[in-house]
Amino acid sequence: MSTSTRSIFCRHCGAKGTHKHGKDARRRMRYKCLHCHKTFTGRTNTIRSGSQLTDTQWNGATRKFCTRAGQSAEDMAREMRLNRKTAQKLNRIFRILVKELEPQWLPGSSEWDEAIMSKQWLLGGVSRELKQCLIRPISNRTEDTLVPLVLRHSDAGGCVFTDEWSGYIDIPNHWTVCHSKEFVNRQAPFVHTNRQEGIWGHMKPLSKHIYRGFPKKSIPQFLSEFMFRYNIREYETRVSILTALLSRKTHTLLV
Repeated sequence: MSTSTRSIFCRHCGAKGTHKHGKDARRRMRYKCLHCHKTFTGRTNTIRSGSQLTDTQWNGATRKFCTRAGQSAEDMAREMRLNRKTAQKLNRIFRILVKELEPQWLPGSSEWDEAIMSKQWLLGGVSRELKQCLIRPISNRTEDTLVPLVLRHSDAGGCVFTDEWSGYIDIPNHWTVCHSKEFVNRQAPFVHTNRQEGIWGHMKPLSKHIYRGFPKKSIPQFLSEFMFRYNIREYETRVSILTALLSRKTHTLLV
């Protein structure tokens, strides 16, 4: 749909009804609202408001963030000829935006397991039906920590599959596999946590080879980034969603 036929809503008052009003100092199309009489561009009151980066640079950084393995700030800065701190800030903005896309519960049957990364314990779960994952940092892996989290984020009507770690005791509809002997229960082949183990297999190389380790205080942001990529499998869909998040009206100027 061309710009001339698309409805343009005011970035200040939200009213429909605008007309073109020349271009700003950076040659971006400017509009004037017929209701509040204020002028605005496509960046006004968005996260990109006030940014010195061009639209091409924002689009390029967005597409790099949405790749399957992501890209470190060092690589992004070198390839796009940006300052390293600018690239770090871009990645940080993207992680903050995708955090709200994290699932809050896993429908149907789910697999759960714990792992340690950058000296931080993590609890991970994945829905077998939707193939969506949910990962949370935890202080320890005792029963008092694990059981409430699993019950909160799993489907009460679905099965829960874990290993035989004692921290999962007292979970309803609970099935276990003994990892010291096997990875799939021989008597019941549907009892396993192989999909969650595969998620750890994806995440650990990302931490080690792409980002050279996650800073402990920033682990929740990196987890949001990983879940964004894993839960939204199609590359172009990830790009479209992140682009839409960047275009939303906000009053927080981050760049």
